Amino acid sequence: MPAIALLAPVALLLATAGAVAICGSAGWKVDRIVLGVGSLGAILVIVGLWAPVRSSQELNLGQLGFGASFDLRLDAVSFVFSLMVLVPASILLALQPRPWQETTVAVLGVAASVLAVESGGVLLTALAGGAAATLAVVQLDVEDPRAPRPAWGVLLAAWLALSWVGALLQVRSGTAVYAAVPVSALTVPVFVLMAASALIASGLFPWRGWASQLWGRPALRAAGMTVATLYPLGFYLLVRAYEIGDGRYPHFSLNAILAAIGVAVAFGAAARAQAAATRREYLGEVIPGLGGFALMGIALGTPLGLAAGLATLAVAAVVAACLPLLPDRAGAASLVAITAAAGLPPALAFGVRVLDLEATFEAGNLLGIIGIAGAATWMVSIIAAARAIGLPAGRGHPASETKPAAAMGLAAATVLAGPALGVVLTTLALPVQGEVMPASAGVPIGGLTSVVTVSTVLPALTLLAPVLVLALVVYMAAGPAPVRAQPRPALFALPAAQQLGRLRDQVRSFTVPDQYRFLVDLRALEAAATRGGPLLWLAALVALAFAVTR
Repeated sequence: MPAIALLAPVALLLATAGAVAICGSAGWKVDRIVLGVGSLGAILVIVGLWAPVRSSQELNLGQLGFGASFDLRLDAVSFVFSLMVLVPASILLALQPRPWQETTVAVLGVAASVLAVESGGVLLTALAGGAAATLAVVQLDVEDPRAPRPAWGVLLAAWLALSWVGALLQVRSGTAVYAAVPVSALTVPVFVLMAASALIASGLFPWRGWASQLWGRPALRAAGMTVATLYPLGFYLLVRAYEIGDGRYPHFSLNAILAAIGVAVAFGAAARAQAAATRREYLGEVIPGLGGFALMGIALGTPLGLAAGLATLAVAAVVAACLPLLPDRAGAASLVAITAAAGLPPALAFGVRVLDLEATFEAGNLLGIIGIAGAATWMVSIIAAARAIGLPAGRGHPASETKPAAAMGLAAATVLAGPALGVVLTTLALPVQGEVMPASAGVPIGGLTSVVTVSTVLPALTLLAPVLVLALVVYMAAGPAPVRAQPRPALFALPAAQQLGRLRDQVRSFTVPDQYRFLVDLRALEAAATRGGPLLWLAALVALAFAVTR
């Protein structure tokens, strides 16, 4: 297959966005058909490009400037992360009705995210990631400009920091291409800057990040698309860092610090979830909780940890498509979704969390202590899930956005996939691990029936299949039990979170004298960027490309 075909997924999405805009502006009622064909076609093209060869394919489109190349690369990493973006985004685009203006921006954001993970070098990833973040903010403002959303400056800061990383690598080693950067170029300061950009890009903080805040919006169309397109990108950077460093980070302490941050992110989400006043607040902490466990696994620096973290991230991608489709009312759909996300057996989330914790114990030393903290966090999250079943719905969103059957189907799919944990690892996680981390005796082996690790054998099929059959028999015999709002007291209060919120409000209340305000009016700059025409965004991206390649 010619190398130029690597452009096909992004080109197809751009053509879909243009076709939707033409159909919408002309008043033709075929934009949903065009959208379905385009989004599904992008998935089929990615699979068609990768499946026949299952090896790296590269395309060089020239120079960005001053030695920086415009490279595209399709390997196991970009293939898996493209699916993590495309699959949930395509589901939400197909099932949620939205105005054609919002749809056009959403499809452009998906195209930018796919370009970011298909980029062969750091600089192009930074440019595409910055475009995806900008388009996400525009989409949120198009939907409801008064609803809470992440600050554009915060999201863009991650990609500016990554641009800095690319410039440093370009100057020190003569290239910023992932596969060509010398191992010695990934020094501790460079890696810290790259890791910081990854954490900021995905909102991986112990406090409420943007992925949690978006669930406070009245409508969840743009929120779901933003999580689907932006949340995997920070993890993508951490995985690519292994490739640059020949399978390791510059120092062991960096693995331990990032793994500890992952546990802190998961525990923060679990603590807020168990204190949630409504089911909507609880659901807002589901993705950060899964992301914390994924970060813990990926950061361990072991083959098992990397594979488990990627499998956890795959579960988060499916859940990201499920949650915006859930109705606010209690029922079977919400019950199955909460069960699937909480990590109860026999769900796939249960198997991947077992592997996450097992990877910490196999790594030993300080990482074993992090595993104990992860186990405690898992228990808190299960308590939060049990409490969430009886919580009131919270702030409702339009019924036209909800698809209970589809949401229940997606959640049930992650439950049914639990016994096939080995298959998930073999098809998704292990190819990525083999791409960025040299094979060793610690590589987990996925199969149809079990997962083999250094210390044990996890018989996923024989262990989880009977539990699944028993759960289905009980469900069909008893039927779904009626769920009533019966708020239960939280396991523990969060006074620190309240104090942090008050401190944040005080900081935001600070003002600059009128005569100097125009010099630092970031809100005016953000408003100009998000409300301006496409030419302004294009000019900003061209200026950024010129700046980082000087």
